[in-house]
Amino acid sequence: MLKKAISLILSVLIIVSASSVFAASFSDVSSDFAWAEEAITTLAGIQVINGYPDGTFKPAQDITKEEAIALFARILGASESLNSSVVSLSNVLYEDKLEQYETYAKEAAAYLMYKNVLSEGDLSTYLSASHKDEPLKRYEAATLIAKCLGGDVWLKKNPNVTLSYSDAAEVPTAARGYVYFASEAQIIQGVGENTFLPMGNVTRAQVAVMLHRMHDRLQYSYVQGVISQINTATNVISIKTGDGEIESYKVDSNVAVMLDGVASEIGELPVGQSIVITFSNNGLYSLDVVQIAVDDTFEAIYKGKLTDTTGTTVKFEDFETAKVTSYKLASDAVIVYGEKSASIDSLKSSDYVRVSVSSGKVTLIEAEPKTKTFSKAKVESIDFDSDVLITLSLSDGSLASYKVKSGATIRRNGAVTTYADLMVGDTVDVTLEYGQISAVVAIGVDKVVSGTIEEITISKSSSSLKINVNGLVNTYAVSRDVAVKLDGAAATMYDLRLGYQVKLQTSSATIKEIEVQSVATALQITGQIKLVNTTYKMLTLQHTDANGNLTETQVFVKDTAKILDSNDGKIKTLKNLQAGQNVTVAGSDNMGIFEATSIMVLGYAQ
Repeated sequence: MLKKAISLILSVLIIVSASSVFAASFSDVSSDFAWAEEAITTLAGIQVINGYPDGTFKPAQDITKEEAIALFARILGASESLNSSVVSLSNVLYEDKLEQYETYAKEAAAYLMYKNVLSEGDLSTYLSASHKDEPLKRYEAATLIAKCLGGDVWLKKNPNVTLSYSDAAEVPTAARGYVYFASEAQIIQGVGENTFLPMGNVTRAQVAVMLHRMHDRLQYSYVQGVISQINTATNVISIKTGDGEIESYKVDSNVAVMLDGVASEIGELPVGQSIVITFSNNGLYSLDVVQIAVDDTFEAIYKGKLTDTTGTTVKFEDFETAKVTSYKLASDAVIVYGEKSASIDSLKSSDYVRVSVSSGKVTLIEAEPKTKTFSKAKVESIDFDSDVLITLSLSDGSLASYKVKSGATIRRNGAVTTYADLMVGDTVDVTLEYGQISAVVAIGVDKVVSGTIEEITISKSSSSLKINVNGLVNTYAVSRDVAVKLDGAAATMYDLRLGYQVKLQTSSATIKEIEVQSVATALQITGQIKLVNTTYKMLTLQHTDANGNLTETQVFVKDTAKILDSNDGKIKTLKNLQAGQNVTVAGSDNMGIFEATSIMVLGYAQ
């Protein structure tokens, strides 16, 4: 198994075999620095910290900010060979942000940014030409320590910490929480009688002790492999290691999951991609996935394999042309059969496969039998844009989308039909052939639903209504050929308004017919006409509202509205109305629009 640990056991083994060499080589690590000798020797043994070409360590010399960045990155695994892909990704992700800095610690800084230890704003403080050679201050060391150990997460949950050091006021405000965290973790401690000396310089011997304590606390170890299976129901990830073993791990919610440098969920990780799993004190700590470029992906029919002294060759048949193509199988290829890890020997000729090819070799085969069935699934959506695509909610709660094969057999409620008669919400038994739907047996339930429109969604691919029925809101898909009637007249979806009372004829969770009773509030307004617009059949009416304020209201005059002039008792038309006339308008407020059903002309303003 490709497993390598930065652990105390490994350190002890190195010390036993090499401590005398390192201790002797550091001629200046004398009895005066006995308190730091174990830390210096251990870290030198695992190549976290190094001496100088002249054989000295210079324990009393101040550590520079630039040196500190390199050392803290190493203690978090930047020098681990199994982490090389993560280090490379860090360099790519933060190359632009580090471009302006001339420093040998650029790669280390990128890695610390990936680990959320450094921010872009910190780079100038530690790596600019004017600061990188400055001694690291004790409060800065505490800040780096806390961030390396997850202090930011802890401090968000515990923001009100109080430093008890007598010189706490000298600690920069932004660093006080980090000093508290690092002190409580016993990585860095006070000096003398309850003082911290935040502005004091950190020596090379002191930083070695701090890093050694972090090393003992973290106890990092690593496993590298390729993702072979992910079970989102149990949050278990399985990987294939370099020696072909399958190992599975439960991923708890506190485990950091990173996909190409972005925080992700375990279900978003792609099967077949390389992964580095980090453990801390034998517990799962983080998952880092750096995706390898795939040259080609395709679906095909598996046609068998041939193994000889040069390796294994696999053959695939194209669905359309029936052409058979051969590829070498990569030594670390991942084979998944029916969503479970498998070997190439598990595949049968005529199996349906999805294949990924990198550098000319097959790296991933996801296989399943030629035919596959689902029972008691639910139709979630039907997309008719190009190929007919049906999304199903499966019995395990997952969603899956499949194309409908040309000539597929469709039965609904016992009758032979077409996919156009399937409804969202239907319960279906589905048969797949080479990944496409070849047969559907659907059951739909017709019923009448009455309620109030809460939400309207209209789109080219799918439309829906949210209907409130006695306080319970349900979402219904709208069939493409839905029949709409508004107040007894033919209408469209665009005539619907929030708040309308509706009576729906539904099949499963799909609306086939909509009968609407519009919502209108009876109103009567008396005021003076300010403007008549006969083209749009509108009046602008100035009047006094219920609060005694002078206001204006737009009135739409319906074709059936009756206009009576009280001065001569004659029926008039909209063209007879003039600005300056006093009128009483009766009608209704229909979704914010005042619709007039009658107008009484009272005369002109005096």
